[in-house]
Amino acid sequence: MRFLSRPQSHPLEQAFERYYSIIFRYLRLRGADADTANDLASATFERALSRFKHYDPARGQLQTWLFAIARNLAANHWKTENRFDPLEDEFLDDTPVPEQEIILAQNREQILTALHHLDPRARELIALKFSGPLNNRQIAELTGLTESNVGVILYRALLKLRGALIELQEVEHE
Repeated sequence: MRFLSRPQSHPLEQAFERYYSIIFRYLRLRGADADTANDLASATFERALSRFKHYDPARGQLQTWLFAIARNLAANHWKTENRFDPLEDEFLDDTPVPEQEIILAQNREQILTALHHLDPRARELIALKFSGPLNNRQIAELTGLTESNVGVILYRALLKLRGALIELQEVEHE
């Protein structure tokens, strides 16, 4: 007797389940509003599906490839929009994420204001690091920076964020 087996799923089905919300959060941290982040995250997986035959696991992990697609789509979006409206209110959902722990659980408004103190490259690296499970090596591959340069930029950006948050707290308590 022959059993019918479930057809094997496409590798991107599992990747979608695992990385969609992470890519969405990355795009929100890059400055997209919720609707735009949703559109760009969906477009990321559409493009990945249409170009999956070109994906080479020997050249990098699937998550890095997906973030490269998301990063390029975001850059193209803001070029065509000819604007960049970074980091509006309510960019994070209520799910605890690592950046909330790193920035000492400050409220969203303070985080958004503090992120404005960073240059765009530092904001992007923060978004890549804390929106998804990318390590410094993967971020380096994605951005063309060296791994140590990524680490230094992240370290300095976090110090600057912490300082900005402390200043904001002091101003609020006055």
